Amino acid sequence: MQVSERHVELGVFLPVGNGGWITSTTSPQLPATYDYNKQVAVLAEELGFDFALSMAKWRGYGGPSRHWDFTLESMTTMAGLAEATSRIGVWGTVHTMIFHPAVVAKMAAVIDQISKGRFGLNLVAGSNPVDQGQMGLWRDLDHGGRYRLAEEWLTVIRRLWSEERVDHAGEFFRLEDCMSNPKPEHAPPVICAGASDTGFRFTAQHCTGSFLLGSNRDDFVKTGRRAKEVAAELGRTDFKTYGLFTIVPGATDKEAQERVAYYNAGVDTVALDNQTREYASDPSLKQNTMANRFIAQGEQRNSMSPAAIVGSPETIARKLADIIHGAELDGITVIVPDFIDDLRTIGTAVVDGLHDGGVMCNAYAH
Repeated sequence: MQVSERHVELGVFLPVGNGGWITSTTSPQLPATYDYNKQVAVLAEELGFDFALSMAKWRGYGGPSRHWDFTLESMTTMAGLAEATSRIGVWGTVHTMIFHPAVVAKMAAVIDQISKGRFGLNLVAGSNPVDQGQMGLWRDLDHGGRYRLAEEWLTVIRRLWSEERVDHAGEFFRLEDCMSNPKPEHAPPVICAGASDTGFRFTAQHCTGSFLLGSNRDDFVKTGRRAKEVAAELGRTDFKTYGLFTIVPGATDKEAQERVAYYNAGVDTVALDNQTREYASDPSLKQNTMANRFIAQGEQRNSMSPAAIVGSPETIARKLADIIHGAELDGITVIVPDFIDDLRTIGTAVVDGLHDGGVMCNAYAH
């Protein structure tokens, strides 16, 4: 059966926290340094990736691996990477509870200049009470309140990007004759990983794209289709969906599985327990889909996402293509154990396999 062709954007989720995305003492102990992330971003650009995204994290989980006890701040990191690159998109992350929209309006305008229009913004409406509470910045809002704040936040920043003077008296922010210059030449794209019904509706209505996770293949497909359905209900024909995938490659399926077994043998259960405790402290846990994913990983004692795609480049490409077609994704963002050698595998052998499976991306031309 002929598979229809689908073009997707390809991005990398940068390892701005020490240890990367695997909670283990036996996985590659990646440094949370700007130099390492610069190497990754420059390599991704050379391979033809479309964007690099960094998370925002303020407190690590400790344990023997000291997982994420060291993290780079997202916006300043992306400003540096905008100067270090020339083509790849640079997407920074902000928590709407921490940063005032007027502050980010000016930060984004500067990074827009540095990158010559390549900057994008990833919004986080929640996170967990401990991560932001340590600084006294956590707001005791229910799930709906967090998205009301995020909606008002976006309203304010977009007015500052387009109007000379802004007066605003809302539920969460107050501005009086507020000026913000320079302005970005074009308003940056905005994505969000909200996965609850409230989060999906907020993202589809107010953002340009949705950042999606899944617990397995079927969950990815269901989540991707649901995001598209909500966007269609709101008349958003230009709305994009981006899947986040943890990928562990090997020369063979057996070799890749052995890598996972080795990392799981060193799983840092102390760090996972701390992660679980922090997210479980959220009073709105029932509605916090992302928090429940982190808690599930801790309870299952996995060093990485249980939805990780593991295998040879051919196996990975086949599984990825199946999900991309099934979920109708517009982009994929990848996490790997080693962001140099493994990223090269993704940008060459896996990309070739995706092409054979009817999934086209700019990296194929490289």
